[in-house]
Amino acid sequence: MAEGTGRPTLLIIDDGPDMVRLLEAVASVTWEVHSAANLAEAVETASTIPVDVAVVDFMLPGGGGFSVAKRLKELQPSVTVVMFSAAPVGHQAADSPDVDEFVM
Repeated sequence: MAEGTGRPTLLIIDDGPDMVRLLEAVASVTWEVHSAANLAEAVETASTIPVDVAVVDFMLPGGGGFSVAKRLKELQPSVTVVMFSAAPVGHQAADSPDVDEFVM
């Protein structure tokens, strides 16, 4: 939960600004929303605030979605990681212990 707001914290990790804006607009009503465009920004954010749910793009610069999910789970083991992709990726995400849900 975000300190002081009583709302859960959502971290959106996507290098597409349009997708980030869309998800922020939808989620900001009930969530404390933060965003990151790559692995480094995601790690920086997750190192400073508690994250309840992370929505992670499968294809990211500077470390793909699996790298981000793994690092987030190392920093905050209780975070729920939801990975998404516009491209078909098969069962890769389902086999990852660091990804809780996958949306295509």
